[in-house]
Amino acid sequence: MPGFELIGDEERREIQQVLDSSVLMRYGFDGGRNGQWKCRELEQQLAARFRIRHAHVCSSGTAALSTALAACGVGAGDEVILPPFTFVADLETVLFAGAVPVFAEIDHTLCLDPRSVAQAVTPKTKAVLVVHMCGAMAQIDTLMDVCERHNLALIEDAAQAAGATFRGRALGTFGKVGCLSYDYVRRGWRRPDQ
Repeated sequence: MPGFELIGDEERREIQQVLDSSVLMRYGFDGGRNGQWKCRELEQQLAARFRIRHAHVCSSGTAALSTALAACGVGAGDEVILPPFTFVADLETVLFAGAVPVFAEIDHTLCLDPRSVAQAVTPKTKAVLVVHMCGAMAQIDTLMDVCERHNLALIEDAAQAAGATFRGRALGTFGKVGCLSYDYVRRGWRRPDQ
C-alpha cells in the first residue's frame, strides 16, 4: 500500500492499547493482555452487525479467502468456479489450496452469470466463489439455487461490496462462508487533498 491511509486519534488509541499490553498475538498470553481482546471484540461486533453466529478476523482479505476455502474442504484436485473479472487474490487462493480454478462468464452485474456457473459444474466441482465486484451485487439468490441443486459450497467475496444488502440481508451472509476486507482502497478512501 502506498501509505496514504488516514489514521486518526481514535485508531491510534486503540493500537496503543494493544502495544501497551505487549501482547501482539491473537490467542493466549491471557495474563499480560490487561483485558485487551481486540480481535474477539471485533468478531463479536461483526457477528451482531451481520446477524450471523460466527465471525473470524484474519490478517487480510486474502487470508480470509484461504480460510474460507479450507473451511469448505476445498483441496487438491477440487474445482472452484469463479469469475474471470475479479481481484487477483480470488484466483491465487484457489491455486494455493491446490484446487483447479474454472472460470464462468460474468453478466450485466459484472459478477458471475448463474447460467454459466451451472454449465461449468463437473463431478470435480466443490465450490463456487462469487465475487460482488466493484460494489455490484451478484444474482446471489439464483447462484444459491445453483449451488444447492449441485450440492456445492457457495463462498462469497464481499470485500468490494461490504455493507451492501439484498432483501435486508448483508452480502457475505448468503453463502456457506463470506469474506470481507477493510483494505482502505475497498472502502472508497480518498486522500485528504483530493
